[in-house]
Amino acid sequence: KAKGQTNKLENITVRSVEPTEAWQEQGKDYVTVRMLANLLDYTVDDATGKVLAGSDSEPVKFEEFWTWVRPVGRNDWRLSAINQAE
Repeated sequence: KAKGQTNKLENITVRSVEPTEAWQEQGKDYVTVRMLANLLDYTVDDATGKVLAGSDSEPVKFEEFWTWVRPVGRNDWRLSAINQAE
């Protein structure tokens, strides 16, 4: 909320999630998945509600790679990294 502005992320729609790699290393399981999604990403003026950047009606698409990790065995997964597709 810098300078009386708010960045809004809305209507997030995950279009697909696909595993891209999985491995074990130093007693840990890793899995990376490719996420394809779209969302509304825009900035508004807090006082007026006016859209200053982005669009509140045209979704943007994005592709990211999420890597999850857990100790080997029946343990909970934790998000380890998120990388933007190049």
